[in-house]
Amino acid sequence: MRTLLFSVAIALAAPSLGCESKDSKSKVEHNLPEMSVDEVAAGLEAKTLTAVDCNSEKTRKKAGTLPGAILIEDEETFTASALPADKNTKLVFYCGGPG
Repeated sequence: MRTLLFSVAIALAAPSLGCESKDSKSKVEHNLPEMSVDEVAAGLEAKTLTAVDCNSEKTRKKAGTLPGAILIEDEETFTASALPADKNTKLVFYCGGPG
């Protein structure tokens, strides 16, 4: 579980590391709040947030997934129906970063 939470920490740091889209010419900057591993773990345990895994299948096989995470197969074409219907649900998106 600690390894998976570490993956979340890396993923949460990705926006500050300059995570880019597949088109390397276009950089997207986000002003998203960051959460520590402990904050994410507490939120998952308390069921006050939902993890959304944007990793590829290859990365998921290597690093695993967070239990109960929503798995996004393609971050560019997924539909909103893949996310919880309740708009008050706090979502934590994570990925392994570029490359």
